[in-house]
Amino acid sequence: MNFDVVYTWVNGSDQEYVKTRDAHANIKKDTNPERFRDAFQMIRYSLRSLEKYFNIFNKVYILTARPQVPDWLDLNNERIELVHHDQVIPDRYLPTFNSNVIESFLHKIPGLSTNFLYMNDDFLFGAPVSLQSFYKDDKYRIFNTLFGENLRWRIYDGYQDLIGLGIIEHQPIMINKHYWEEAYALFPEKTKKTRQSKFRDDRNLCAYKLYRYHMLENHTGESDPVWITELNKIFRFHKLTNNFSKQQAFFDEMKKNSPEFYCLNDDLRDKPNPKVVKIIKEFLDQKYPKPSSFEKQG
Repeated sequence: MNFDVVYTWVNGSDQEYVKTRDAHANIKKDTNPERFRDAFQMIRYSLRSLEKYFNIFNKVYILTARPQVPDWLDLNNERIELVHHDQVIPDRYLPTFNSNVIESFLHKIPGLSTNFLYMNDDFLFGAPVSLQSFYKDDKYRIFNTLFGENLRWRIYDGYQDLIGLGIIEHQPIMINKHYWEEAYALFPEKTKKTRQSKFRDDRNLCAYKLYRYHMLENHTGESDPVWITELNKIFRFHKLTNNFSKQQAFFDEMKKNSPEFYCLNDDLRDKPNPKVVKIIKEFLDQKYPKPSSFEKQG
């Protein structure tokens, strides 16, 4: 399979961005720092991990708000391209600070291959990865399911979710861009309302949940639902909290036994523990010491 890689990223410390975001915010949840900050330059390490462990992709696209550009990114590298929101999202929905809106337009990225691996900036590869983890026996491997179930009501950001299921929800997924577009066409009114939301809302359509539903409902012959028992063999979801001892134990274990891919989900609240921040940075530097070809040299 030929495939590209797509990242969504934002620099939450950009003061112009913060000023614009805060001017549109209505409630405290809208400015939750966990959704915007880039304290660890996680995408930098994610790209290092991608190149080190899964370097069979064609090209990387980073989708972000104009005029943001990671200051370390080498835009002269022909294998990576920065795409701004206004290149794929109609003006009537901009500016947007809602990942659900941004993700609903991924298939509009100019030049994007039919198949692409979608990454958040907190997804990393920890060991050599085979394409079969995402596409096997001519079938797309479908995550976000416990035991192969396909529940129609689990297509929203948080509405009707009884419990958090981060353990099955936060990993890279291989996407067919035509099927991605089809998924939103199933619910035109819900799609319209989602795209009108400046910030995330529990009743927004959630991209990876919607895609899971569509694939298991309408493309069963091309879908391979991955049970949690199998997913746990190759993936780990971890919340970064301010509990130093728990974080230290986790990263000590990761140094000895790292899965194929994992998510470091920011749950550090308003005041990250400096000791925790330090061990996270040390782990990333030790795990991925070699700059990728996407970084400026020198």
